[in-house]
Amino acid sequence: MSTNESVYPRWEREDRVSRFFIGPSLPIYQIEEIKLIGGSMFVASSASEASNLIGQFESERNAKEACKRDFVDKSRDPAAETVGWGLNPGRKRG
Repeated sequence: MSTNESVYPRWEREDRVSRFFIGPSLPIYQIEEIKLIGGSMFVASSASEASNLIGQFESERNAKEACKRDFVDKSRDPAAETVGWGLNPGRKRG
């Protein structure tokens, strides 16, 4: 096995945006850093649906933990259906 192979899932950061990938070119979540006067705010959302807000956080670490919990919750939901790059629990089967 080559030591240069990419390991997934993983977080990647570019400028003010971090993305959680489950595979090459397959982002599930993104966290955008917004600079404010008193510090930064981190807004976490679904990468496939920008309107699917996970939350607003004071630290990137807390935002990543919230995304991790959301991913686990959606993975455990038997009625969740894969849509686009991620899971959409709003769409029920059957």
